[in-house]
Amino acid sequence: MANTDIWALSKNAEFRKIVSASIEKAASQISGENPLLLTAVWAQKRHALATKVILNVQGYAMIFAGICSAQAGLYSTITINPDGSLTSSGDIDSDTDFTVNAVWDGVAGISYDEKQP
Repeated sequence: MANTDIWALSKNAEFRKIVSASIEKAASQISGENPLLLTAVWAQKRHALATKVILNVQGYAMIFAGICSAQAGLYSTITINPDGSLTSSGDIDSDTDFTVNAVWDGVAGISYDEKQP
C-alpha cells in the first residue's frame, strides 16, 4: 500500500468509526487494569492516555486512525471501495482492536526503559 493509500485510510469516515469504537474499548479496559502489574510510570502513562481518550474520543480517533492505518498488519487487509465503504480480508473489528492495543503504549509515550522493573 502506498503512502497515499495509508493517508486515505486514515481519513476514511468508516475507518475512523471503527477506530473510535476500538479505542473506547481499550480505554475502558486499561482504566480498569491493576497498576501493580506494571511499573509505576508504565501504569501511569497507560491510565493517563485512557482517561484522555475517554474524555475526547473523537480527537483521539483521528490520532489512532493515522497510526493504525500505517500498520502493515492492518492496512494490508483493508480495501477502500469507490463509495468509501471498506472491505477486509480479515475481521476488521478484531484486527483494529488488536492494532489499537499494539500501538497504545507508543501513543502513551512509554519507552522501553519505563517498562523495565
